[in-house]
Amino acid sequence: MRRSLGLEDLARRLDDIETRLSTIGIDRYPNGPVYLGDHTALVATRWGAKMLVDTRDAMVTPWLVLDGLWESHATGWLQQALGPGQVFVDVGANVGYFTLLAGSLVGPHGTVVAIEAHPRLAELLRRNVIINGRHGYITTWQRAAWSEATDLKLHMRENFASNSSVGSIGADALTRLGDTEEIVEVQAVRLDDLLADVAHIDIMKVDVEGAEVQVFQGLERTLTANPRITIMFEWSPAQIEDVGDEPTALVELLTAHGFTFRLLEDDLRPIDGAALVALAYGNIVARR
Repeated sequence: MRRSLGLEDLARRLDDIETRLSTIGIDRYPNGPVYLGDHTALVATRWGAKMLVDTRDAMVTPWLVLDGLWESHATGWLQQALGPGQVFVDVGANVGYFTLLAGSLVGPHGTVVAIEAHPRLAELLRRNVIINGRHGYITTWQRAAWSEATDLKLHMRENFASNSSVGSIGADALTRLGDTEEIVEVQAVRLDDLLADVAHIDIMKVDVEGAEVQVFQGLERTLTANPRITIMFEWSPAQIEDVGDEPTALVELLTAHGFTFRLLEDDLRPIDGAALVALAYGNIVARR
């Protein structure tokens, strides 16, 4: 009787399939997307990953379905910044676009830790890691990153799942967007605790829809222990206020740890704290 296919066998078969696909002409590969039912489609990224996405999400999914690419400026930056054998932490990993990209960059001698609070997205994240044969060095957690270990109410949005947040945008905004939300309870952790066994971190990405102040309050020990860490985080002061925090608190916390800021959308030009507070939206690279 044929034995069941184990994870190591699966990884070897995936490597063999990838090798064979690399010989196929560019006009024939990649193909897709493929709808699998249950609001799930399989898409191919431009850099080689195969990903399951939720077809109801109007935020990330359209870009992956039609372009195979999400946030091209952040994608390009990470491809330049992260290398083999390094350690990457993805906080707010969604379905795993940057998680898988990082996995392809650090390789089997590196480490990736991915954290996602949304139950549906976290399940797709976990499956995507397995589909791409990265389970040996990518660890996924269905948790909310927070300032303390507790239970939180997540406003889980149907049509903009990627914008689900601990903070609510309110009934009027949901109506304008034609969206609905379901409030679910999720388990929250301090990243200092979750990452306690990670010896060092090279790059961390934080995209948590307004919970950034709480996340970094739970990272004090990790930031101190990693003086050379680089952090890319989403800056969205309106969402921070929706969660109940002040955007200035995030700037002050990171500045107190010695970080300076560069705006990814402005060719990584420096931006000071005052200009950052006045900025409506952006992706920030923070280094000491």
